[in-house]
Amino acid sequence: MKMKISPNPDHHIEQAIIENATIRLNIDDYKAADYESPAETVNVSLDDVGVKRQTEMRPKDEERQQAKRVENTVLHVQYNDKSYILNAASVTSGLKLLVGLLLFNGLLNKQIVIFADGARIIHSAVFKMLHFANVKIILDWYHLQKKCKEHLSMALKGSKIRNEFLEELMPCLWFGNVNRAIRLLQNIEPKKIKNHEYIRILIDYFVRVNNYIPCYALRKELGLRNSSNLGEKANDIVVSNRQKHNGMSWSNKGSTSFATVASASYNQEIKQWIHRRDVGFELRSAA
Repeated sequence: MKMKISPNPDHHIEQAIIENATIRLNIDDYKAADYESPAETVNVSLDDVGVKRQTEMRPKDEERQQAKRVENTVLHVQYNDKSYILNAASVTSGLKLLVGLLLFNGLLNKQIVIFADGARIIHSAVFKMLHFANVKIILDWYHLQKKCKEHLSMALKGSKIRNEFLEELMPCLWFGNVNRAIRLLQNIEPKKIKNHEYIRILIDYFVRVNNYIPCYALRKELGLRNSSNLGEKANDIVVSNRQKHNGMSWSNKGSTSFATVASASYNQEIKQWIHRRDVGFELRSAA
């Protein structure tokens, strides 16, 4: 017997509330469907975190050289006042666990909002695994700021010119005006540029992630999230705080296994796992 999933596309804030917020911010254009109702939304912060890899072969064996880091994918899932942390060895594996968690808790018909950075692998995996659901991706504001600062540091002549340009660029992005941001980049005075390649890369990046850049200003005014900071905190809880100390290095299985124990502890399931080799997959209020 197949289970039919019927996402509700109308899980958004009342239009009158949105209109009042747009008046306060002097915003003319908006779509009500872009502003999800918090009570009907599952927020998922997704991030990759790397730790130092153990050397499993002699350095002279160059043909079999290993990557320097072990990657973990951590997802912080929040619905109303309850949450759960998932971890996996890859984005795809993490999203498979997410589908199971949502199904177990009866949340697949809710609005699902994924907060992540601009990585292609995350975006493509989300829509591949959750194409049947009412899902959208929001580019984390912190990562967007960081991307702009880093690339403009390489592109422009000196911090003063960079910071002056950022003062003009970031408000455009804060209000979701990506096209204007691109025009600003295209019209930078040539005498201020030291490396045109980084300007081109940033423009290409804006074009690629355009659909994931909302009007952050209006979201903030409506009390909605703009950040994946809960995912960053989850990373600290299950990976970084325990695996990034000086002198530590990890195998793939060791890193993921250690993170799994840490996430089970956060989810209040460590005793159940030890005694029954089972987890409940139930969202819980913070202890």
